[in-house]
Amino acid sequence: MQNGCFSETSYGLYDPAASLVIYDGTDEGIPVLPNASHQILLPWPKSSELVVLNSVNSGGSYISLYRNALTATEDQRNAIGQITGKKVMVSPDITIKDTAGQPLLLNEATIAFSENGSWLIAETLHGSFVRINLASITAVPFAPSFGSTGSPGLLSSQVAVSANGRYVAINNDVAAQFKVYDLKDCLNGLCKSYDYRPFIGQNITSLSGIRHLRFVNNGLLSFDAITRDSASAGMYEIAPAASINSLIDYLGLGDSFSSGEGGFNYRSGTDSADNRCHASAHAFPELLTRDLYSSVGGHSVACSGALIKDVANSSDSYRGQMSDVADYTHLESVSPLLLNSVYANYIPGYIAQQRFVSQWLPKNMTVTVGGNDIGFGEVLLRCVMPHMSRHASDQTCYNTYEDRHELVSLIDKTIPRWTALYKQLVAAAPGSQVFAVGYPSLATDKGSCGTNVLLSTSEIEFSQELIYYLNGAIATAATNAGVTYVDISQALQGHRLCEAKGYALAVNGLTAGKDVGIFGEEFIGQESYHPNALGQSLIEQAILTKTNNLKRVAIVSPAKDSSTLLSAPKSGRPVVAKIPRKMTARLAPRGKTLRIKVTGKDIGLAPRKTYSIRKNGPTGSSIATVTTDDNGDIDTTIIFPTDTTPGGNTVDIVGDNQAGHPVDVTQPIYVPVSETDADGDGILDTVDSCPTAVNSGVDVDHDGIDDVCDGSIGPPPTTGTTTGTTTGTTTGTT
Repeated sequence: MQNGCFSETSYGLYDPAASLVIYDGTDEGIPVLPNASHQILLPWPKSSELVVLNSVNSGGSYISLYRNALTATEDQRNAIGQITGKKVMVSPDITIKDTAGQPLLLNEATIAFSENGSWLIAETLHGSFVRINLASITAVPFAPSFGSTGSPGLLSSQVAVSANGRYVAINNDVAAQFKVYDLKDCLNGLCKSYDYRPFIGQNITSLSGIRHLRFVNNGLLSFDAITRDSASAGMYEIAPAASINSLIDYLGLGDSFSSGEGGFNYRSGTDSADNRCHASAHAFPELLTRDLYSSVGGHSVACSGALIKDVANSSDSYRGQMSDVADYTHLESVSPLLLNSVYANYIPGYIAQQRFVSQWLPKNMTVTVGGNDIGFGEVLLRCVMPHMSRHASDQTCYNTYEDRHELVSLIDKTIPRWTALYKQLVAAAPGSQVFAVGYPSLATDKGSCGTNVLLSTSEIEFSQELIYYLNGAIATAATNAGVTYVDISQALQGHRLCEAKGYALAVNGLTAGKDVGIFGEEFIGQESYHPNALGQSLIEQAILTKTNNLKRVAIVSPAKDSSTLLSAPKSGRPVVAKIPRKMTARLAPRGKTLRIKVTGKDIGLAPRKTYSIRKNGPTGSSIATVTTDDNGDIDTTIIFPTDTTPGGNTVDIVGDNQAGHPVDVTQPIYVPVSETDADGDGILDTVDSCPTAVNSGVDVDHDGIDDVCDGSIGPPPTTGTTTGTTTGTTTGTT
């Protein structure tokens, strides 16, 4: 394993400081040695070229190129044949020369590449800065260098070049200049420029230096300000006023389907007890950034569990999705450095996602949200839980007209909130294009399901109908708001649950994930029934295809149709406004204290009104009563009844909403059999790979996780024979 600062090349990842290459298709860092000891090797980003700097005793370096780094090297091996490194064995293909035909002598500390690897900028020791074109290998002077001609002591310049090669920024603290050059129209090696240093000094009065220049796009430049006042230090952006209609190219917004939950490999700080945003490196916004933009041009602030309000809330009293995080007013007044870091590093969970839109004015946005508002995850859990216990139930969830009508009604009532959100995003960044992305179908009712699916055929059919209706509502809202709807309902086709196996699956089944037994309040992992890394990749490809790489307005799918979803027998029970919502821990031990927390204005609870907290529905036994506060919020604790049957249950808040209509705020919970063996299968939780689901006794892929909660069941190990030249024949399992 290697740590370092790696550049992406066409043959792998290269860390010039350590002279290590991780070649494509491998996971090892291999040292690369230059042809001569006085040479320095640098990767040319995004290409196969390798830059060679030949240092000169009097100062500076001559610059040459290897056109194909792979063919220039030869394996170095030890006595037992192991590769210990690769050595460059031939002389460079090209020595780069100036306009007079002389080898360029550069100040190597000033070399900078464009983000796309098309251009190189450097300061020469012949009195000028030059721009080198990768395609033609021509060096063109465009600005005078600092210091006297031939002097090697020019180490204070910071440089950057835009992706199109037109603009070059040069900062020199000694000369107190920060110039941006326009190389479109130049005369005799001198190009038009503008010095931004006075303007920056007026706005950052304690400025002492500038570092890390980088073009975010062709019209926006970022830099780090070194200041005498720590409160003013940080990353800044600067651009001509006329060009500021978007500061970044792309921003991903939304819930777990955008954060990449299920793909694992989570960003540091987003997988903790306080922050469970689960921002994955495999998330489709990260893939879009990689394929269409750059690490500075594209970002994601999506967070698992996000509701519409977590994207749209513009109130200074909003507290984010993190556990007990301060509101925006507090962050702004008491923790400005933290708030600056949240903005600059696109850290999800602290502030409403729309604030990033207002701050950065992205050119394009994708947003997946609303599934949590209609309680899709809670609906799915209610369907799964009866099949997890020792006395697995054949009961089918949402099998009556009334059950489904309550869901349809909730989705219909959410359409105006989706519409308002999309309009708000457009207003926050008027020059942006908003892509409202739907949800994918996760399973098929016409296949063979794995042990970890735990859904009946009719329940899978119901989930498909629910996703279709949900997507129809999102499409309607997108049309109402004048934004683009992107239909990804079939993105995972061929790779859904019950449709594929092993590594061809794009969706996790039931999984213990990273939450069970760690955070102490989940009975299954949040990654359950979410797209995995393959699924996120398929979603990205569907978005690229539907939108012509986020450029073309997508074709809107058919409008929502509830006739299929509502085709279930009527039970005759009264229909209430049922609102699936996570409001407490999903693991509820009997006789233990549970915290119940609900934001009333999100679901219409009346202020200063008494509600009943019950278990297993509005007619179930009463646990406690609670009165909402002046905002209609509930934040209380209860003791969960000791006579509750272990396994799947629900906790419900029952009463009338502000309009006087009956509501049932409901959440599935899992009641453990005991504190040491939650599922009662005789395997202690400390050694049980599936602590809340009765083990099946099957582990097809031999990964130590029982298949009932193995999110991705791989193929069985293969057994075969391997013949060796000296040790004969061995038989084993791989």
